[in-house]
Amino acid sequence: MKKRKTNITRKEFIKKSSLGILGAGILYDKLYAGFNFQNIPGKRILGKAGLEVTTLCYGASRTNEPSLVRRALSSGINFIDTGRSYFNGQNEVMVGNVLKDIRKDIVIQTKARIRLREKGEELKTNNAFKKISSILDSSLEASLKALQTDYLDILLVHGASSEEIIHHEAVLEFFQKAKKKGVIRACGFSSHSNQIQLLKSMNEKKFYDVVMIPYTHKGSFIHSNSGHEYNYDQKALETELIKAEKNNIGIVAMKTCSGGPYANEKEKEPTFKDAINWILNHSFIHSAAVAMANNKEIDENIQVMH
Repeated sequence: MKKRKTNITRKEFIKKSSLGILGAGILYDKLYAGFNFQNIPGKRILGKAGLEVTTLCYGASRTNEPSLVRRALSSGINFIDTGRSYFNGQNEVMVGNVLKDIRKDIVIQTKARIRLREKGEELKTNNAFKKISSILDSSLEASLKALQTDYLDILLVHGASSEEIIHHEAVLEFFQKAKKKGVIRACGFSSHSNQIQLLKSMNEKKFYDVVMIPYTHKGSFIHSNSGHEYNYDQKALETELIKAEKNNIGIVAMKTCSGGPYANEKEKEPTFKDAINWILNHSFIHSAAVAMANNKEIDENIQVMH
């Protein structure tokens, strides 16, 4: 894959981003003073969503520490992933507090979880339609308030596993109305299971703009909550991802470091940076979401953008 040209050098970028000046008492306005988010290197267009995002997405789900989000932003990341269910909504509150003064420069992706007991034929009932609509309406309203914004760049159905849900009439209608109102710019779903079948269905119907799925060099991933390792058919997944690329669907890879470190040369020591680079070297991946829990991880992983 050809490297994309950048507008500024690594050295110039570090100077502009004020990397390394993040002290405990630094003022927020000084942190971003003179910073030009338009000149960030390592960006890609997220499919038909048309959003210009950095190849590295900061996964905020594992921290409620605002200084880490600020460090990620000052390092050049313009893409933040969060979710309504993380820290019982407080993760969105933290992200919103950090981004409120630079909202227009940042791409925010959040998620709405649909919890239902209805299955099969029951999903076709009017009661199920009302429940799904109510869940999504309430989640959207809460996310907008917590993130202190009047629109979301990307809203995903969180942890989808069923075709019946992602293509349910209530879900499709909700996204269509929300986009028409301008409260969301792009819609999609994330998935930890049955993702190959969901991708097939998505490629057939071509409704969604963005999808977030596990993808690693190992062909497996570890779930952050259960700690269990899940294997998937790498070839079958990549077949659908190639189709998604042709359909101009934005692909965000997650669980990107759960396959372990990787070495792109036999003589080299495996690193997580190279594991992320392996993912990004596939043209169907637009951005790799990584949950970075400390400054050292941010400093190492940010190198994939250059």
